[in-house]
Amino acid sequence: MLGGPGFGGLVAVVLGAAALVAGTAASGVLGETGSTALDDLAQLAAGLFAATACLVTARRAHGPDRRWRVLLGLGALSWSAGQAAWTWQQLVLGRAVPSPTVADAGYLGLVPFALAALLVLGGHRATPPPEVRTPLVPPLDGLIVAGSLFLLTWSSSLGALVARGVPDPVAFLVAVAYPVTDLVLLVVVVVLAAGRDVVLRSQLRLIGLGLAGLAVSDGTFAYLVSAQAPAVPPLANAGFTLGPALLGLAALAPPPADRGEARASAGPRRTHLLLPYLPLLLSWAVVLHRTASGTAGELDGVEVACGFTVFGAVVARQLVALVANTRLAALLRASERELAHRATHDPLTGLAGRALFERRLAEAVAEHQVEGTPFGVLFVDLDRFKAVNDTEGHASGDALLGRVAGHLRACVRDVDVVARLGGDEFAVLITGAQDPEAVGRRVLAELGGISASLGVVVCADVEPEDTAQAVLHRADQAMYRAKRRGGGGLVVG
Repeated sequence: MLGGPGFGGLVAVVLGAAALVAGTAASGVLGETGSTALDDLAQLAAGLFAATACLVTARRAHGPDRRWRVLLGLGALSWSAGQAAWTWQQLVLGRAVPSPTVADAGYLGLVPFALAALLVLGGHRATPPPEVRTPLVPPLDGLIVAGSLFLLTWSSSLGALVARGVPDPVAFLVAVAYPVTDLVLLVVVVVLAAGRDVVLRSQLRLIGLGLAGLAVSDGTFAYLVSAQAPAVPPLANAGFTLGPALLGLAALAPPPADRGEARASAGPRRTHLLLPYLPLLLSWAVVLHRTASGTAGELDGVEVACGFTVFGAVVARQLVALVANTRLAALLRASERELAHRATHDPLTGLAGRALFERRLAEAVAEHQVEGTPFGVLFVDLDRFKAVNDTEGHASGDALLGRVAGHLRACVRDVDVVARLGGDEFAVLITGAQDPEAVGRRVLAELGGISASLGVVVCADVEPEDTAQAVLHRADQAMYRAKRRGGGGLVVG
């Protein structure tokens, strides 16, 4: 595994070498035999590079990170064995490679190992961010991707192969196996990459690009065979060099900075939303190109059925997304209300906190100054509360505070404000014509065996010097006078 600039330099070297090989082979400067030799040997070198990179880095990895490297390395070895057989028959024996052959077994051997490696990679996930659960989205995304890629594969090569047929059933199955298995692997890559909690996202991206390179060359080869082309140009084989090289780079890619957290940036979210539709756009582009160039012909039943299936999946996907967004908006509103409540209320008793009480008291004072609306304030402090905590424990003290909060609520109206100011101090704001002193005596009676000292301030006449802080201070001082008298009583300040 390489990190930072070292890995970037390696990527540039590998991709540059693949481009140089493809360009040289396609230019014909080496002649037909030389171009074939360069092409075949470059593909073999790329396959061995992938196998070596995966298996060597697996020795220093652990857990799922080791398993996917071993699996992909074995798949690359199988593919390299197939390429070695192909190269031997072409370059050493000097004859055209028959179909099917042992090389096909090696090439197709990559598929089960790559599929298993992808599933291991996809299972290596971080804890995803909280979100609305939409279990229908992954299968719908998979259906969109699978249908789009199948339509693309069928339109470009598979349909022609099936229509043409092959006298030998085994040869026909081998010919069809390449585009079908490529389709399966690409669907798995796209569905996994659409998840936002995959840890090894860079590795998955490189593997996906490598498999896509192999798929493009497989599809081009199948198309040329179905079109009965006299030869396969070297440039069509570029994916057979670039694909394995990218698989090797995936094994050498640096690990994420923090494997314990899923990326939550805007980029992955946009990718998550758009990725399932990229194959759909590609398939539409191919169909439109065929239509514009006059090579589309009549759509067969497979293309029509596949097109309608994908269209239905897209519509269903949008409806599911609409429902999910509606639920998410409702959850966000509920969360905002809960956060606002927590910010202004005491978490132990559920009563208003000091900040909310002082704001409501300031509003009551302002209304009193302007309109003369009377109000009163009760300041309540429990007697000998510290002794309860010391002798019975803080759990008993918390339970006592909860009972006091319930008693205070029971003594006032819903429009009045009951608050816990801190510790064992409570305050009550009473507005309107209700007598605050009478409410205070009702509180003492309601508390029963719970001893408390109450200070009461009644604001009936308008006093210009009254402020929220001044009124609360007067109630506090009245409470202390009640406490100095022995507690369990009420003093009007």
